[in-house]
Amino acid sequence: MGTSGKLEEAVKEILDSKDSHRLDFLFCNGKPVFQAVNIGDVFALTEAPVKRSFVQEVVNFLKNLKKLPSLTHRSFRLSSDEEKIVLTSALGMIVVEHPLNSVVSKRLISKSATNDGMFHVLILSPQNVFELFWFLLRSLMPRKKPMDVLPSFIGQIKAPYLKIENETAIDFTVDGLKNSAEVIILEVKQEALLLKQKSIYATEENGGGEKKSFKTEKLPKGELRDELTKRKLPILPRATTEEFQELFKVLRENAKVSSPFVVMMILSAVIATFGLFGNSSPVIIGAMILAPIISPIVSFSMGMVRYDTNMLKKGIITILIGTLVALTFAAVVSLMIPLKVLTPEIDARLSPTLLDLGIAVASGIAAAYAHAKEEIAKSLAGVAIAVALVPPLAVAGIGIGWWSWEVFSGAFLLYLTNMAGIILFAGITFLLLGFAPFKRARMGLVYTLLIVILVMIPLSLSFNRIQEEAAFTNILEKATFDKVVLRNVKVRLGTPLRVSVRLVGSSSLKDEDIKRIKNEIEEELGEEIILEVVTAIEF
Repeated sequence: MGTSGKLEEAVKEILDSKDSHRLDFLFCNGKPVFQAVNIGDVFALTEAPVKRSFVQEVVNFLKNLKKLPSLTHRSFRLSSDEEKIVLTSALGMIVVEHPLNSVVSKRLISKSATNDGMFHVLILSPQNVFELFWFLLRSLMPRKKPMDVLPSFIGQIKAPYLKIENETAIDFTVDGLKNSAEVIILEVKQEALLLKQKSIYATEENGGGEKKSFKTEKLPKGELRDELTKRKLPILPRATTEEFQELFKVLRENAKVSSPFVVMMILSAVIATFGLFGNSSPVIIGAMILAPIISPIVSFSMGMVRYDTNMLKKGIITILIGTLVALTFAAVVSLMIPLKVLTPEIDARLSPTLLDLGIAVASGIAAAYAHAKEEIAKSLAGVAIAVALVPPLAVAGIGIGWWSWEVFSGAFLLYLTNMAGIILFAGITFLLLGFAPFKRARMGLVYTLLIVILVMIPLSLSFNRIQEEAAFTNILEKATFDKVVLRNVKVRLGTPLRVSVRLVGSSSLKDEDIKRIKNEIEEELGEEIILEVVTAIEF
């Protein structure tokens, strides 16, 4: 009521007060509401009889975690005095006349006037346990101001009258007292309370200009509402029927082989090949953007988690055709160009490591998320650039044209790494977004995981080799032997080690000097080496 919470002060206010104040008052099924009405299952948001410390709040939060998996939605029919009807489902609702009457409403309702003839209803309607868990976790954090934006799963109604109905009895509490009814009528009676005491509400300006509001657009409706009331609240998000149908329609189309797909694969492979020979990063990036092969790979990933054999077949056929087309045209271009030069851009794609798998993992997650969320589909070009599927294919095609197993195998391993990483983690992303049940996705994920593990074996060996080379390089870089400084050190593993180095001294070096430096390097590394030397004189 906006009065003092201390007994002595309250008694003094009553005895000293000469004025009386008329205040609006909330009623629930004819009973006065002094604090709040909690409808349904809002266990985690109900008020404590006494103010709790932060530690007590954390303990209470941990206790409530046990109840989360057993929560279920209930259907509600909400109607106002103007016959505005909302059919939805929710765990429960919190009803207060003033935001200060509840810790939760205090955090969520930013604007409210007193004596405005209105009350507030917060409708708690999470679609998964994780969403609710995150909200409860955030609610533990101290806040001085209400949230700027309501969480997406919470609806808000501000009205002078509301009728809440259900086919079966609804459990609710009025100021902590348990009640049950099939119909709950909430209404504010204007100036129904005569208060002969000081109140913060009586001293504030009347808020009669406030308007009603129904913020219920994001609440479950239609098929989603029916789905949520039939089962327990899922732990992770589940896609709605509408979302699933729309995405599946797009992915089925992407899985098919089409003439535009083949043409774009040819063009991207040709452009990438010329870019690789020209050692031009911008040209190679342009080829990545043109390449459409990411789409059937994502479709294959969805087919895997849904165990949709039709999508799997179409997806793998499209991927194979795209791969063969790119290899063929890259090989043809390499035969047409009278150069057999291992440019830095080509060389960079011959030694894939676990770092490349990490890029593929992140790109797979991004690709699946971009397909699932229509509003960020424009990011697919960025995904294509990040994962770079066409350049390694083009290098593998160059390896075929050169008849070089070393070039082909290294580049094709990078391509397989990217593809396996995308398929596995795009599938896991679709699973977490609720587009497939885990039971159905299990076998597909296991098979893909086995492929990724097989790919990881050579990647791990390559990564270890790079680590060893880097360790040797760090030892020698800028080291000094007889006033000669070692620069631009490059080490390649082998038997023996091959070390390329630039020797910088104050005078020209003789053969004996270089042999002595070679022996000192061998002592430093503890390995026999083949030394490739470029000498320079520093004046």
